[in-house]
Amino acid sequence: MTIATTNQVFIGASGEIHVVYAGQYIDPSYLPWIAPVQTSAQLLASAQAAKIELLSVAYANAITQPVSYTSKSGMAETYQADSNSQSNLMKELAVYQSAGATPTGYYWVAANNTQVPFTLADLQGLAAAMGAQEWQAFQHLQTLKASVSSGTTVTAVQAIVW
Repeated sequence: MTIATTNQVFIGASGEIHVVYAGQYIDPSYLPWIAPVQTSAQLLASAQAAKIELLSVAYANAITQPVSYTSKSGMAETYQADSNSQSNLMKELAVYQSAGATPTGYYWVAANNTQVPFTLADLQGLAAAMGAQEWQAFQHLQTLKASVSSGTTVTAVQAIVW
């Protein structure tokens, strides 16, 4: 047996309410079946943490959505912007920026598998398009996180969506 040191309220597995007063004996074998009641501040903090996690997932998804870019030769296409595509683009940029140009016949593959002739300026432009998408999503995430942090009720926090 354990002695409670403070007054506590618990909700049982079936929803029943249990009050334990300071100095009262508690059977430890019974404790795993009941959960402490959270205060409204604790519920709000939990809702805020859960919402921030959901928004972070939405942000991670938003920054990997395909982007549209029109090449210097005038070909408007959609390009993959997942993490592998971004990594490949950064590698190519590093190589060809130091060389000063892309090789003759160089192309980048659009989301529909079209081979689009690309210059160094096109690689830079596509990187800028991906960067702009990420920056816009990041600003949106920060705005939503601020709204979550300033939310005063669980309902208000839960109403915030990407």
